[in-house]
Amino acid sequence: MAVAFLLSAQAVGAATFKVDGIEVVGLQRVSLGSVLSVLTVREGDVVEEQDANRWLREAYKTGYFYNVELSREDNRLIFEVTERPAIEKVSFDGLKSIPTESFEAVLKDVGLAEGEIYNPALLENIQLELEKQYGVQGRYNAVVESTVTPLTRNRVNIDLAIEEGPVAKIAYIHFLGNELYSDEELARALQLQKSGSSLWHFVNKRNHYSSAALAGDKQRLEDFYFDRGHLSYQLDSNQVSISENKSDISMAFNITEGPIFSISDVELTGDLLHLGAELEQAVTLTSGQVYSRKDVSLVVRNLTELLSEEGYAFASVRDGFELNTENNTVKVTINVQPNSLVYVNRILIQGNIATNDEVIRRELRQLEGALVINNNIRASKARLERLGYFTNVSIQTQRITGRTDLVDLVVRVAEAKDSQINIAGGYAGGSGFYGEFSLKQTNFMGRGVDFSATLNANKTTQNYSISVDNPYFTLDGVSLGADLYYRHSDYSDTTFGTYATNAAGGRVTLGYPLSENQRVSYGIGLANEELFLSDTLATQEMLDFRETNGDVYSNVTTKFGWNYNTLNGSIKADKGRFASANIEVAVPPGDLSYFRSTFNAQQFVHFDKNLALRFHTDLGYGGGLGDSGLLPFYKNFYAGGSRSVRGYQQGGLGPLGTPQTDESGTELTEPSPIGGNIKVEYGVGLIIPTPIVSNQNAYRTSLFIDAGNVFTDQCATTNTRCESGILWDEIRYSAGVDFTWITPIAPLSFSYAWPLNNKPDDYVTNFSFNIGISY
Repeated sequence: MAVAFLLSAQAVGAATFKVDGIEVVGLQRVSLGSVLSVLTVREGDVVEEQDANRWLREAYKTGYFYNVELSREDNRLIFEVTERPAIEKVSFDGLKSIPTESFEAVLKDVGLAEGEIYNPALLENIQLELEKQYGVQGRYNAVVESTVTPLTRNRVNIDLAIEEGPVAKIAYIHFLGNELYSDEELARALQLQKSGSSLWHFVNKRNHYSSAALAGDKQRLEDFYFDRGHLSYQLDSNQVSISENKSDISMAFNITEGPIFSISDVELTGDLLHLGAELEQAVTLTSGQVYSRKDVSLVVRNLTELLSEEGYAFASVRDGFELNTENNTVKVTINVQPNSLVYVNRILIQGNIATNDEVIRRELRQLEGALVINNNIRASKARLERLGYFTNVSIQTQRITGRTDLVDLVVRVAEAKDSQINIAGGYAGGSGFYGEFSLKQTNFMGRGVDFSATLNANKTTQNYSISVDNPYFTLDGVSLGADLYYRHSDYSDTTFGTYATNAAGGRVTLGYPLSENQRVSYGIGLANEELFLSDTLATQEMLDFRETNGDVYSNVTTKFGWNYNTLNGSIKADKGRFASANIEVAVPPGDLSYFRSTFNAQQFVHFDKNLALRFHTDLGYGGGLGDSGLLPFYKNFYAGGSRSVRGYQQGGLGPLGTPQTDESGTELTEPSPIGGNIKVEYGVGLIIPTPIVSNQNAYRTSLFIDAGNVFTDQCATTNTRCESGILWDEIRYSAGVDFTWITPIAPLSFSYAWPLNNKPDDYVTNFSFNIGISY
């Protein structure tokens, strides 16, 4: 290009002249106006010949041309240009660790997109930047190659072939200068871990090197020492070396530990308002204890939270310290600046398309015109998440320009599908495939009323029901629900035994809130039930029940329920606890009298994002009232299946009934499970990051252990196999993996379980699934 400048400058000729016209020759796609607009020379200007180089630079700077020549005919300037080709198509292959949408946006922003002018420098910069980003990820073997294919009409195709390569793994971690703490103690404080130090590296990838993780680990090392009083700790240097094959990383940390400092004094300064006593009480640091950054940060958080509960939403609480190196003590100072009381000006609700504003507002515990209380905001978010109407909920304060005492509260929601078809099923070794179908509608017409018309169909049961639940029948949270159902069950071909039932009925339920997280409910129901038995194959317990009670029953049931819920969501909860207790009592003037009680609970222990333990239990007990003293056998609890002890067939566990015998005492059928009036189930699940996938928000993976069985204390006198009470050695165990994919349509769940102590007569099934299709 420099040569072209010199030649063009010589061609201009005279030292000074008046420009009579400007002509651009060779334009194809670039407009004349685009060129003239960047040139500083205009028709009629009086110019000098040395200006030619500047005009050429201006033309090249547009990026439209790879060659420009300037000549002069009389007093006319003639630019002869050769345009760069246009990009017909940009394609790339091999991109995995960087989202495709993000990469396409970057290409478009820099001008490497369809219809843009091709610039080799931009393409080279993209290649270098990609390799740099892969280096940040620890992919030092990444290779990015580009192919530019010329086409007709001055066009090109650009193809990027990307080989990301594996992430370099950490082979060694060395510490130099540590005397008080071993290498193993310091290594455990880091996020990055040496390969082979954990069985979970295939999941958590903590042995994969990245510069971002290293930066975080430098801070973690400082936190480790500051939490133990080493306030003069220093990281003198840090070295990272890469093996010749660029696959192994060695890291070295050179540190100066310094002495341990103890607290000599704690001073609370600033504007304590009328809260001096409460603030002083929240300062749990004492003279003589070893300084800990973690303990100081906890005090700062507690003070900030205390002030926020008084309406000082933007209070500033800062800590500082003053070292005394002569006696290795530190004076801690905590400065409190409450700033202004802050009130909510408006509550803005965004993202709700189908759900009415009032459905969201009635769940909010932070109100307009009230002081901003962080606990109320957190409670509002939790309540909205537990509704199940939204896939995402965020609540943020938005400052108002010129005001320090007012904020707007912005509630953003992303709505879930409110209509759902569920398909569930699995495969059992003894009976083959089984399936279930149901249809449900929640948040009916965006009014926060749950309406469901359900059709459940599987191998044994057809269930038709319609239910409506209005959680805000009254403004203070009293709920009203009603349901009607018809159920036909035929267990003649299952492990349950040879009987069938028809049941039709309905129930009305009222619920009442006891507190923010507790509710009680009361219900009354009517049902008409029919029992059908095989006279030759039914168990003796079934025949005895029919002889005593007949086979058609009109029952009146009352129900009392209590539940407590602090979970932080529904499908992907990983914090909080849930507990529910219910008792159903069949009372006169109904034909049968019995009670059936259940209790279930779950508790999450949260460790980190996508890492938590879930403990759960499900208990049940029932019995007869009045003269019979027995729970009807078809009201028994059953164990096994996808919602119970996974790995065992649904309903296949528990006590066996008494087969009928002939005149010689020979049993006519094999003993089969009849359920029990006692249920004991419990288990634990470890929620882990889902391997391979990058968007963890859309997936949940857990490793689980299930345990449980059903028992009875209602053994028939003729049943020699029956043992009364809970038999702990009969608890069945299973272990497996559960995978849930939360698609934009609905959740898909799959589980595979291995029975751990099954017995020869147990019915085993390993795989089960649940597919929800929303519309």
